[in-house]
Amino acid sequence: MNSGHVVSWFDLPAGRSPSALLRPLRRAGYIAGSPVVWREECLFLETQDGRLARGGCRLSIRRTGHGAVWHLAGPEGERQDPFEGAFPFPSLSPDTVGVPPPATELADGRLLLPLVRLRSLVSDARVQSPSGTVLAFRAERFIAAPPREGWPKGARSIGLLTVRLVEGDADAFLRVITDVRDRLGLSAATGDACRVALLTLDLSEPGAPVPDHLRVRPDDTLAVAARKVLGQQAMKMRANLAGTIEGEDPEYLHDLRVAIRRLRSALRLFAGMLGPRRSDALRRDLGWMAQRLGTVRDLDVFILNLREQAQRLGEADAIAALLTAELVRQRQPARVALEAALTSRRFHALMRRLDALASSPPPRPHPGAHGLPVAEIGPVLLEKAQKRALRLGRTVGPDTPAADLHRLRILCKRLRYACEFFREAFGDPASGADPLADYIRTMVRFQDCLGEHQDAVTAIGRIQDLAKEMVQHEQVGPEALLQLGGLIQVQRDIARKRRGRLVKLWARFDRRSVRKHLGALKATPSTADQGDPTAG
Repeated sequence: MNSGHVVSWFDLPAGRSPSALLRPLRRAGYIAGSPVVWREECLFLETQDGRLARGGCRLSIRRTGHGAVWHLAGPEGERQDPFEGAFPFPSLSPDTVGVPPPATELADGRLLLPLVRLRSLVSDARVQSPSGTVLAFRAERFIAAPPREGWPKGARSIGLLTVRLVEGDADAFLRVITDVRDRLGLSAATGDACRVALLTLDLSEPGAPVPDHLRVRPDDTLAVAARKVLGQQAMKMRANLAGTIEGEDPEYLHDLRVAIRRLRSALRLFAGMLGPRRSDALRRDLGWMAQRLGTVRDLDVFILNLREQAQRLGEADAIAALLTAELVRQRQPARVALEAALTSRRFHALMRRLDALASSPPPRPHPGAHGLPVAEIGPVLLEKAQKRALRLGRTVGPDTPAADLHRLRILCKRLRYACEFFREAFGDPASGADPLADYIRTMVRFQDCLGEHQDAVTAIGRIQDLAKEMVQHEQVGPEALLQLGGLIQVQRDIARKRRGRLVKLWARFDRRSVRKHLGALKATPSTADQGDPTAG
């Protein structure tokens, strides 16, 4: 069978040519063809959240002296398609003509963004083992550069050997690849050329899993777990920082904002283990950044929603365009202020303080809740967060004030984030062993509905304020005011429908069958008697 997706990567030692690699294999009975050598420039592309890699694919554009092609490596092997257009480029829509269909499907509407560039000397050869297994050897030496910067001067080249199964079965490949590794004295590489290049440049790979040293484990003390959670979220902030500054895909800004929210929640939850004063100071500075991110993000969401909702009122297209233009005008200075904040000394100092706290040695375990492992004390913290949400959520009804609903949304977010902080300690979400999955999923549905209600309430106020400004400046007439009233009514209808749905969604979340997933994690009575684990 054709098993082109079975592949291994090895570091290619300096000074060893492809021909030198093949000689010892020939002496051992392997049949190796003459290497074909060429130079190429390669640009890897990926969605902001790493959807292609999660689907087992790598998408790139490769240019040689013969032109440029799309190159897709994935579970079904490799394919090439003609590429026409400028090279390189800032970003592409996934439905751009020529993008290989598997990549389009995996991208699911998300932009394809440049990830990293390579300039390579490549040598390709076919090798057949004595048992008949056919392998493709790709030896390359390359220099790497960020997608929007020039090629580094004087950079040392990186060597990588990719060995891919062409004909044979996977078990035979494992035996052969072990023999090849031992005969050639090779060491395993950290991944394919794209991953190696990103690591060399200290760039984040979109959608990369949490590093092993930052995973929260059941036997971690709460002080250790707190530092790991901070390290995880600081890593996510960095992964989305450059994309937020460049502003190419709004999802970078969204994910940076979420990481900051989670950090603020973690600093609140773990203040007793991290130091209350230090935690409060970091939360204040993170709040400063969250405010600037929120101003731009809220405008982005409002503009998007307004454009979609204006389609319900065909005659309101003109006034919706006026409102959108005004919002875009307001967004520009907010965007400038955000970029200035993200590149400021204050922000870089904030990141250093977060790193210092996340990497600081935890205090020695001592008697009491702080010294208990996450497996015991984590459920106690989750139970406390759930009680706060249940206390307010059980008062929700059709006439609940919007301020109370907003407060409930905040409590639900804190509960959700706490569950996500400890999630790995109680199972393995990647393998499906996740006792909190249903609980979090049901909570997210309710939380999303609360968010849609809050967006509608906020939009009503924004449209009313914009309408007043337009009237004062005589930008609208009586007919336009009626259209503004129509847009406001659309928002009121959305808020009313979400209120009606909230009651049903809360009833689902508050069922014993859902809450039992959290109850199954509850600690023993002796653990709960250790006192308040969050006390400073």
